Amino acid sequence: MTLFYLLLAVGLAAGLNAAGRIGRVAAQLAAAAALAMMAWSIWLANGDGTFAARASDDARPLLLNLMAGVALAVIALLLALLPAQARRRVDQVPPWNRRQHRGQIARLLHWASAVLMLAALPMGLFVAVLAPSAERAEFAGAHNGIGLAVLLLLLLRLLAQRASPGPASPNGAARLNKWALYLLLLALPLSGLALAGSTGAPVLGLHMAEAVPLPVSRLAHQALAGLFALALAAHAGAVLWHHFVLRDRQLVRRMLR
Repeated sequence: MTLFYLLLAVGLAAGLNAAGRIGRVAAQLAAAAALAMMAWSIWLANGDGTFAARASDDARPLLLNLMAGVALAVIALLLALLPAQARRRVDQVPPWNRRQHRGQIARLLHWASAVLMLAALPMGLFVAVLAPSAERAEFAGAHNGIGLAVLLLLLLRLLAQRASPGPASPNGAARLNKWALYLLLLALPLSGLALAGSTGAPVLGLHMAEAVPLPVSRLAHQALAGLFALALAAHAGAVLWHHFVLRDRQLVRRMLR
């Protein structure tokens, strides 16, 4: 399952920044389909008793339903933008960054990381609410594998940025948010590996040594996941504000066709 999500992330990242209109439209439809599958899984969990079995004060089913609502809103946006995407012609993006635009390498690493994290967040909540079973173990293994992939992509992003810095952040708040996301992309998977060691869950078939007590590793991972969700929401909200309210179209074009 980890390999599937990794291929999906790379495929969507490449397609969303493809020069050809067919590639971009196909990637946009694939992104909408992936979000629909996530929302459908959450809807099924509402009906099959998975969420009903949780304690009344467990907020995770509510968080998953909120994620499903956000996914449906994003699906609507992706479908609404399809006609414009099908008409637009774009120039080929060079591999490395330029002064005003990110290159294909930076875009690929950015969107692959984003897709993986958008898959990992609801998957981690599902692992927490599912009863012990083969399905839960499969989700946990994929979740842990995605965490390792995110760590690798973060390393590649930092190396690529050092080799080709690209455009500067538009303001201090954007720079702070960017580095907060980078730190969380480092700390969140590391805390997940510590949690896997505490619970005995395998990571890509290997068992991690227990380095941190279970209550500490679980609390740290949950807190970091919440902080990452807030930082990601702030990042997405700022981009949408600049694009749709301030009409700053170039900000999005730096990283997306």
